[in-house]
Amino acid sequence: MVRHLVDATTLTLLATMVQTVVITLTLPVFIFQFRSLENAIREASYQSLLGRYNDYIMSGQTEDNLLLARLFSSGKDLSTSDLAGIRRLMIAYGIIEEAYGLYKKGWIDKETWDQWAAWLKALSAHPHFAMLHATTSGTYDKDYQNHVSKLIESNKS
Repeated sequence: MVRHLVDATTLTLLATMVQTVVITLTLPVFIFQFRSLENAIREASYQSLLGRYNDYIMSGQTEDNLLLARLFSSGKDLSTSDLAGIRRLMIAYGIIEEAYGLYKKGWIDKETWDQWAAWLKALSAHPHFAMLHATTSGTYDKDYQNHVSKLIESNKS
């Protein structure tokens, strides 16, 4: 009878050890899967950004000139071509804000961000860029807008 208890105890101990080994071996698999999922999310975020960039390049004019004129006119008349330029600047401004957010999260590296920053610097030389930045103040990420404000200031000097 004692031998029967030892066998039951041994079986329980063996089952516990097997469960521990299975859990221990499963944990690295889950960690690897979570890391792979995080990398996939990062890649999807960047691919989405590139998709928006492509949409920007391919975009044509839309019929929202009246709204843009009211937002950006500040007492002066804007031509249709001015409004078209402001519209494209606004789209680009938003796309670059997304790239900035990905950079701040560490989801894109500095070299990649530097390419986006070069585009931002080129856009900031546009005559309506400072007006767009001032008019949209508070509607974009604060750190991004501070970054753009510094860029505009450096363009003035």
